[in-house]
Amino acid sequence: MLRNAAMKHALWVVLAIACSKSGDPPHHEDRHEPAAAPVKAMVDVAIDGATTSWTREVFDRVPRRAGKATDGEARDTWSLRELAHQAVGPSARVVAVVGDARKTIDQAAWDDASRTPILHSTKRGTLKFRWEDGAGNWGETEVKDVTKLEIVR
Repeated sequence: MLRNAAMKHALWVVLAIACSKSGDPPHHEDRHEPAAAPVKAMVDVAIDGATTSWTREVFDRVPRRAGKATDGEARDTWSLRELAHQAVGPSARVVAVVGDARKTIDQAAWDDASRTPILHSTKRGTLKFRWEDGAGNWGETEVKDVTKLEIVR
């Protein structure tokens, strides 16, 4: 009988511990957390097949755009058009953005003056790619953790 009581007690302890643990949410959003890392404004760039890197100095030469995350916190934000034009030349065009996915940008989308392709910082210090409309509203994220740009002249 003592053994049954001890086993029941042990079972209750195990159940209590198991029930007190909460699982991680299925999707973690970092936008409500304080910035944890400085922006790593550096990407590999393939220009007509030749590879180089853009460091913070390249990004610092291009004026930042006013940009805010959905929670209203300011973000370092750059126009991809301005980055390409100032760093490569006036006819330069980004044809692909690479990170957690690879997103191609066709000529029509690049030339569409009603929206702007942008890179912006995250709280984790990485870069995201998305489009901004003429009113300054951001579209959905298309590429997270941007690491490479493919450019043609």
